[in-house]
Amino acid sequence: MPRALSVVLLVIVSLGQLAAQDGESNALDLRTRKAIQVFVKDAMEIAIEYEQNGDLQKAKNMYEQIQRLDSRIAGVGQKIEHLNEKLVAANQQVHMLDTSKGWMPIGMAYQGREFRVLTAGSYNMTLAEEPTAKGFDHGDVKKNGMNPEFPLGALIGVYFTNKKPGKPFLIGKEASLKPEKNSVLYLKVNVPPSIVCEGIINVGTSGWFNLPPNSAPK
Repeated sequence: MPRALSVVLLVIVSLGQLAAQDGESNALDLRTRKAIQVFVKDAMEIAIEYEQNGDLQKAKNMYEQIQRLDSRIAGVGQKIEHLNEKLVAANQQVHMLDTSKGWMPIGMAYQGREFRVLTAGSYNMTLAEEPTAKGFDHGDVKKNGMNPEFPLGALIGVYFTNKKPGKPFLIGKEASLKPEKNSVLYLKVNVPPSIVCEGIINVGTSGWFNLPPNSAPK
């Protein structure tokens, strides 16, 4: 057989094999799309039932699964945002923060779960020693000192994980938070050791905060 003819036959065979493979792949793609459509239909029904039963977190989880499979479905992203807003606004609690006591535990925060902090009220600050041109000694913020990167007197927080404090962060008048680990939230006002505080701040929390195990905000 001439060499040129052999090459032509090899190309024809190869093309035939590729066409067969493409056909098999297209068939699998079609089955995959159909399977996704079936799952999405069932998942939508389950998500709606969860929401009607008041289990907003499970409803949100189902909508997130749907979005991961097909981000083109209209309204799913908005539904996730709506449910998240309802979860974060639920479980409203009020905590009394005594500003004279430095770091105080407020409650339990949960890994990857969002919650909000909203404050109200005022307090007094008194100098415990006369200032000099040197300025105030900030002290160690983790030991009731001050973080100079945050405003004087602002509300700050820190997560304690396994009884060890993390990096302090600013809360201010209000904040939305989502910890990386299950932790206890501690709060204090940002002042140096030379300033004595007196008064109570009302600290409101909502969302995934200070909940019984395996429960969701309501």
